[in-house]
Amino acid sequence: MKLPESPHYDAVIFDFDGVLIESMPQHVRSWQAIFRPFGVELEPLEIYEREGEKASLTTRLLVERHGLRLSEAEMDELVVQKRLHYRRQAPRGLRPLARRTVEEVRASGYRTAIVTGSVLPNLEWTLTPEELRLFDVIVTSEMVAMGKPHPEPYLLAAKRLELDPTHCLVVENAPLGIHSAKAAGMRVVAVTTTLPKESLAEADHIVSDLDQLLPLPDVIEKS
Repeated sequence: MKLPESPHYDAVIFDFDGVLIESMPQHVRSWQAIFRPFGVELEPLEIYEREGEKASLTTRLLVERHGLRLSEAEMDELVVQKRLHYRRQAPRGLRPLARRTVEEVRASGYRTAIVTGSVLPNLEWTLTPEELRLFDVIVTSEMVAMGKPHPEPYLLAAKRLELDPTHCLVVENAPLGIHSAKAAGMRVVAVTTTLPKESLAEADHIVSDLDQLLPLPDVIEKS
């Protein structure tokens, strides 16, 4: 499917988990596994609503919410254990629909990027070198001081793309990511691959999945 050239946007920036790969159930199981020894059974929504932020902040917020008394070193160790647990069950490769979408977007002249709350080793573990080369810029958690919902991750992506933020269209699936992109001055298309549309109301346009992202100019007009 050939995308007409858009006069408004030069790049499409994708969130990673839950958008490009089917990984949220694995993330939920990993968070649940590391908190279970403390007698805490996390609900999936507790993870979905925090998706996109730095793991260290998620850990701190969950520790406080459930009344645990842990030192900084203990919380740091939880982050390490969570990442190890996740990588043992992480999916491999882009979702087929995601790969087709990214390839069509690129073939039509748009640049592509990833902005994620995950760390770079997670992406390198999950994606092949060929898949990583489908993206001109990748911004991961350890590359920024402030993660989502702060605008810094998306502003850094625009800077590395050498584009004004208003020339970037974002595809997100989580409230914190949507807020981050909007705060950076970008328009957002949300996909309901993880949460219902009621949770994604801050987005400019909402679709069920990436197949509805094309043709891109139609989505831009609706957003």
